[in-house]
Amino acid sequence: MDSSGLTSIYAYYNPYGLYGLGGLSSLGAVAAANRSQGSSSVSGSGSSWTTVSSLGQTLSAVSNLQTAAEKLTKPGAFSSLSVASSAPTVARGSAAEGTAQGAYTVRVDQLAQQQVLTSAAQATQYTAIGSGADTTVNFQFANGRSASVDVGGGDNTVKGLAAAINRADIGVSASVVSGPTGYQLQLSGESGAGNAFTVSASGDSTLSDFFSSPPGGNGLLLTQQAQDAKGSVNGSAFTSGTNTATTSVEGLTLKLNATGITNLTVGGNADQAAAVTDFVKAYNAVQSGLNSLSREYAGFNLTAPYLRNTLSQALTPGAAAGSGNIQKLADIGISSNANGSLSVDTEKLRSALSSNADAVASLFSTDKGEGVADRILAQVSEDGALAVDNLLKSAAPSLTTAGLSTANLQSNLLNAMFNQQQNWLSQYSGLGNLTASLGSTDSLLSSLLGSSNNNLSGLGLIGGLSNPATVTSLFSS
Repeated sequence: MDSSGLTSIYAYYNPYGLYGLGGLSSLGAVAAANRSQGSSSVSGSGSSWTTVSSLGQTLSAVSNLQTAAEKLTKPGAFSSLSVASSAPTVARGSAAEGTAQGAYTVRVDQLAQQQVLTSAAQATQYTAIGSGADTTVNFQFANGRSASVDVGGGDNTVKGLAAAINRADIGVSASVVSGPTGYQLQLSGESGAGNAFTVSASGDSTLSDFFSSPPGGNGLLLTQQAQDAKGSVNGSAFTSGTNTATTSVEGLTLKLNATGITNLTVGGNADQAAAVTDFVKAYNAVQSGLNSLSREYAGFNLTAPYLRNTLSQALTPGAAAGSGNIQKLADIGISSNANGSLSVDTEKLRSALSSNADAVASLFSTDKGEGVADRILAQVSEDGALAVDNLLKSAAPSLTTAGLSTANLQSNLLNAMFNQQQNWLSQYSGLGNLTASLGSTDSLLSSLLGSSNNNLSGLGLIGGLSNPATVTSLFSS
């Protein structure tokens, strides 16, 4: 238990020694005794505060690892130049070698978005549309590209049509959405005005009507228009089919998040290696936390090796990660120790960053998610082996009950800790009141006996009680 909340109380009610307590230091001993007896339990689980504390520290370490890995996946993480944004919710930037250092005003007028078409609703996702005769669905794109998808018997449902279009991999994704009127086929293109598309079908007449675009009868409805991202940097306009935009400033690339204005400052990157070192420290903290839980909680000693091994395997990058002589962590000075932790050779890391920062960046993150940081994120983010839900379920099954959500479990832990603290506060408040009462009695007696040559002034009630002979002589006189 954190005793920091009792500091002010202790400062005010100082004479705890009267009651056999050595101040706040005694709290640790009492709390330790409670922990050893398993008295501080959550929902009747019997788990000690030691285990709860270790679990909390491990969950915190996992969160820190996620943050450290995310930093390594951001554009420009290993650039020799840093780009600071006054409004990162509007736009962030990265700068390549040769980008002029200084301040840039970025205005985002419009974000890139994809076109979305939605069909008429069907009773179910398996309701037959038309006769099932062979039909060709044609797609014509604004950039001049065209594609077609053949559908036959069995494909003439919204479920079957979505599967056929996705199999064709033509740059349009299909999904089935449900609503109050039934099930609809939704077609989404890639972002950018050039990827806007129209659809037509030949073959079965009912399917031809179903796919008519622009809408006609039971045709497709345009629910979102494709558009490019638009904005300016220091007044110079840019346009991009995606929300990652190159600009007229050499080497300056923008990641657009919302419309608005932000100021970017391009300057020197003080320490490119810091993010990597932080990542290694965070990784080691998680491994250490898993070890602690394994020792303290017998039910976790089989799961811990699996989780530690899963985390260790994520350190192996995919084929697309890295380049040249930088293909694995050891190539940049990061080595594995016998206990599963990592060590960093700072000089070797700095040398790798100096000679080929792009390869180091690729080692940690790629567009296909094959970098080391990408793979670690997959394990610690939602649905990963070390996601909060999964770690709680595997590390503390006795703390959970059927249907108990992670939020409720965390609430139980916090409430139990709060109740324990309130218990301490209540006890010490009572001691403080008793101390104040004794002090009042001391003052009263001193006032009553002030004319005595042997009065209690300066001696205090406690001193008088420790010398009954003096008290007796005073009253006898």
